[in-house]
Amino acid sequence: MTTRRTPHLLALAAALSLLAACAGPGESTPSATSSAAPAGPVKGTWVDVSVSGDNVIVPLSLVQQKVNTHFSVMQSDRRLDFMAYVLNGTVHVRANACPPCRSRGFALDGDVLVCDACATTFRAKDGSGIQGACVDYPKAAVAYSIADGVVTMSLADLTAAYEETLVRG
Repeated sequence: MTTRRTPHLLALAAALSLLAACAGPGESTPSATSSAAPAGPVKGTWVDVSVSGDNVIVPLSLVQQKVNTHFSVMQSDRRLDFMAYVLNGTVHVRANACPPCRSRGFALDGDVLVCDACATTFRAKDGSGIQGACVDYPKAAVAYSIADGVVTMSLADLTAAYEETLVRG
């Protein structure tokens, strides 16, 4: 069975898409994200980021569209992994590492982060451990700002959050 879309529905979809991509300057949380959480776990999608001086930049619309993104930066010849995801309309950026099992990936299942390797669970709101083998390694938050449609983080803040996540809590 084929679904036919009318021009009115296509125009509405285009308008909603434009609204979702437009974040006003200085906005600290995305206001145009869907309030309905996706059904089931959302696997992380690896995305490329831009580096400008000491800043790492990811488009807000990409984080909103994918819901759970993962990205890497190089710092002192070392790869550091991070996640940026949307929870209840708010962007969260955290270190993406599970030191004991050496995972670098988490699914977002409602308000819980689930390690791809060992299935340890963490609260997506604050990164604290819930249950599992790696529960003593909370996922540290990264300070960020949202302006002009991009999420911006400093390399220093990213590195500090990564280092904090490697230390047993």
